[in-house]
Amino acid sequence: MVTREERIEQLYVLPKKGAFKLLWAAAAGLGFGWWIYTNASLPMLAIFVFLMMTAVPLSHVAWQKTRISVTFNENRSYKRLIRTKGIIAIAMLWVMLGLMGGYVSGYFALPMFSGLSATLIAGMLVVETWLDYRLLRIDHEHVADSLIGFTKRERLKRSWDKK
Repeated sequence: MVTREERIEQLYVLPKKGAFKLLWAAAAGLGFGWWIYTNASLPMLAIFVFLMMTAVPLSHVAWQKTRISVTFNENRSYKRLIRTKGIIAIAMLWVMLGLMGGYVSGYFALPMFSGLSATLIAGMLVVETWLDYRLLRIDHEHVADSLIGFTKRERLKRSWDKK
């Protein structure tokens, strides 16, 4: 079994691996966005470029994190819950961006957009907390997202102290 420190190290290195893919997705988004701009409206272009530059790279990073996290424990329940957590995170990203697109295109009014977004975010926080609780019951070495963020902040503080 992998210790918590080793897991954090593997997950911390993860975002640095996708820089080339992030740039590729941004270039593809801008290229395809230019094509849409010449054939479509400006709001459609803005929505498409925004989706290509945010949703695709962030979805890829979330899925990579999920794939790495699945390798930490051989328990079938643990793997199932980790995959569920990854799929929910990606779905949340796309639904939020879809809500933003709906608001920008005029499909939703601001109160409806705000209410749906707040409900979605609150529901996501409850589900993520519950999944982390279940994962910690299966594997006490599970690394919650809050711990990853805390570790990144601590490393950043240490690097500033060294300078």
